[in-house]
Amino acid sequence: MKATEAKPWLKHYDPEVLSREMPELSVVDYLLQRNEKRMHIPALNYFDRIFDHTEVYENTCRAANAYASIGVKRGDIVVCCAPTTPETVYTFYGLSMLGAVSNMIDPRYSAEGMREHILETDSRYVMVIDVAYEKMLEAVKGTRVEKVIVVSPAESLPKLKRFAYCLKNPMKKNMPEGFVGWGEFIEKGGSFETEYLHDQHGDCCVIVHTGGTTGRAKSTMLSHDNINAVSFQYTKSLMRLSREEGKDKFLNIMPPFVAYGLGYGVHIPLASGICSVLIPQFKPEEFAKLVLHHRPQDVAGTPAHFLTLMKDPRMKNADLSCFKNACAGGDGISLQNEELVSEFLMSRGCEYPLTKGYGMTELAAVSTACMLQLNRHGSVGIPHADFLIAAFDPDTGEELEIGQVGEICINGPTMMMGYYNNQAETEHIMRTHADGRKWIHTGDLGYMDEDGFLYIQGRIKRVIIRVDGFKVYPHGIEDVICSCPEVHTATVVGTPAAGEVQGQVPHAFFTLRAGCAKSEEEVIGELKELCRRKLAEYAQPVYFTCIPEMPMTSIGKIDYKQLEGISPEHTGNA
Repeated sequence: MKATEAKPWLKHYDPEVLSREMPELSVVDYLLQRNEKRMHIPALNYFDRIFDHTEVYENTCRAANAYASIGVKRGDIVVCCAPTTPETVYTFYGLSMLGAVSNMIDPRYSAEGMREHILETDSRYVMVIDVAYEKMLEAVKGTRVEKVIVVSPAESLPKLKRFAYCLKNPMKKNMPEGFVGWGEFIEKGGSFETEYLHDQHGDCCVIVHTGGTTGRAKSTMLSHDNINAVSFQYTKSLMRLSREEGKDKFLNIMPPFVAYGLGYGVHIPLASGICSVLIPQFKPEEFAKLVLHHRPQDVAGTPAHFLTLMKDPRMKNADLSCFKNACAGGDGISLQNEELVSEFLMSRGCEYPLTKGYGMTELAAVSTACMLQLNRHGSVGIPHADFLIAAFDPDTGEELEIGQVGEICINGPTMMMGYYNNQAETEHIMRTHADGRKWIHTGDLGYMDEDGFLYIQGRIKRVIIRVDGFKVYPHGIEDVICSCPEVHTATVVGTPAAGEVQGQVPHAFFTLRAGCAKSEEEVIGELKELCRRKLAEYAQPVYFTCIPEMPMTSIGKIDYKQLEGISPEHTGNA
């Protein structure tokens, strides 16, 4: 039986819930509809300053008026180069009320990287966090940018914290023509009246960018409907249970220039009666401190974030009974580490094991999830209610039977509109199949079981092709290496086969567990024996390298490209 015929995941849903249809509304109108009777409850928490839904809406309207006053209109693309602050939230929703588009970019980009994104969309307006001010001064040269709004992280801080911050980091003054501070910007737009749009639900409202770990980052266009669908699928899931309106908190540690951080970290909480705790600069080593201070009911991060939390001494006897949903996504996690994190959470009072989810930027970040007790070891969960997910043969394009491994393809309401000004790449990843549906080709290998649970087994693009043509997939090797008690994390990449014109061999990088008493050489000896026993001959790693920690991308994923650039000659393995 094939997944698109059986749809085994639907048996886990309430039939009444499945029949509900998402309203066709702008992102702001959707929030207003959802919060009609709870505008008084907390919506945002910024360094313990609380904003209720009425304040968020009023500040959003002020931002919309201010942007309209400088000429922003429907269809304009405004670069938003900032972390998650209230002003970033007001900008996103405010621009959407005008029918404009927020182009979310990482303030850690170089000046040249910023300029590329400005030129790509021919943007004339920019909002930038003040710590990136100097880079933006350089970035706007040679562009058509007319106005740059400079935002300080202190804008919305509580009074004492704002005073202390500004003593060390004074607000920008004497800025060049075209640059203006947020306060002045909002004040000048205060008397401006504009018409808010309500008919743009199918239009693009935000551009976010792919991680770029497997190639050049692409600009992904998401519509109002896409962003609302992220929230609406949540309302159909089991995750909506056991909520306390006005009391539950979501610790939002993911940045807004990641689809996950915007849709899952801001829009879902605001639409669900959950207060979003904004963390503008997340440092993994401070994860424990944030959890203990805020005691959130929900948090979502990468597997690496939870492994860091687990090792923190402050977590030794911590009470984590506050957690209703601790979710890991964005990267794979080994079976052993999943078990360890789940045991860590549940031994400290968390009712449920680690929740895993699966998605990608092109799907507004989320398409499957383990849901509270509906959780299977090694799985990334079941598809959300209105999704179709199946495995297809990468060569023939034929749908495979349930249980067979193939490329995971996804059809659902969060599917992107396309890549900005990049039709070729859009057609490559978003293809119409024989069934007439458009499917996102994830590039991931996996399968679905008879109950609708999805299992991911690695990237097609991460395949290692040996000299003899055999294909080796890193995921299986990584699981074997991580089963060694001395190993904390492992990543396997391809490296050129010595003495051959072409072809690669597996190169395994690993980190040791804290307190490991064995030497690197002893562990490598054990790993070679373990791989000899558990892996096919052609899948044996040729090189093993112990490193202090895995290199990570700016959004917390393992940086495979950096590891691929490390030659065995430089590790003593050649």
